[in-house]
Amino acid sequence: MNLLSSLKQKVLYRYFVLIVIVLLIFCLKQFMPLLLLTIIFSYLALQAAKHLERLLKLSRSLSIALVYMLFIVVVILAAKHGATTVINQIDSMIKLVTHLDWQSTGLLQDVYKNIQPYTDSLNTHQLISQGFSQLNQVGHVLYELILALLFSFIFSMTYPQLRIWAKNFLNSPFKKFFGEFYIIIHRFILILGQLFQVQLLICVINTLIMVVVLTFLQFPYLLGFTILIFILGLIPVFGVIISLIPLTITAFMIGNWHTVITILVTVLLVHLFESYFLHPHFMSNKTHMPILVILLNLIIMEKLFGVWGLIVGLPILTFLLDFFHIQKFNRK
Repeated sequence: MNLLSSLKQKVLYRYFVLIVIVLLIFCLKQFMPLLLLTIIFSYLALQAAKHLERLLKLSRSLSIALVYMLFIVVVILAAKHGATTVINQIDSMIKLVTHLDWQSTGLLQDVYKNIQPYTDSLNTHQLISQGFSQLNQVGHVLYELILALLFSFIFSMTYPQLRIWAKNFLNSPFKKFFGEFYIIIHRFILILGQLFQVQLLICVINTLIMVVVLTFLQFPYLLGFTILIFILGLIPVFGVIISLIPLTITAFMIGNWHTVITILVTVLLVHLFESYFLHPHFMSNKTHMPILVILLNLIIMEKLFGVWGLIVGLPILTFLLDFFHIQKFNRK
């Protein structure tokens, strides 16, 4: 009887600590993107450095430094080619619109008639203001990415010292609280990191399939589109659909309706392949969730937390199911 009562108290205390963590997250919600990015970068860097250390027989610090150097080089090259692709895309779209004969085709004429009232009513100052607002948001995102990369590098390099220092909390008068706090946070980071690794693998497979098709269709700016598809692929399920917008626009500019239809069919097949094979196959060993549950979770989380909901929605649901012992998370 005493054992049962002790277990109930322990469970209730763990629920109490979880509520404290949720309140703490709510109070620090403006810092959550930075914190999540730091956690993801740190987890991936430590895992990559571990493999590199074992493969090349390097020291731990040198392996971590090499991982970050390679990552920065890849990001710089990606930004260079990505920016070039975006600029060329905008230039091509402007030329297409200005040189297109709207009266030559009945379909285009109907489209022009439908959009003309909206284009005539556009407020130039409002568009400029919205443009600067969007640029400001992009600048803020880049700032958080750079800051998260710096914090994750410092965390990865000083991880052993941080672990030793953190033990002071477990030896303090509040060791029971900090012990439960550590268990919950460590479990969530583990789930977040492992599921993000799986999503990276799915993203690589989707990108390779799309690159093969784009090469066959002789798409311009292939490297830029490869980077775009890969980045959007980090968003589970919906990333493939979002990539459809720039792909169809380019397909229309370089070819005809046959090229557009080919792209639409390819994206649809890749989306079905990801939804009904890759996600169930790779995620089933980790989450054991039906694809319908994953889709509903992504839709709800996107409404609640925006783009971040698409990225962390599945780890949050997996963690909650594991925490309440409804469905155990497979660490292997």
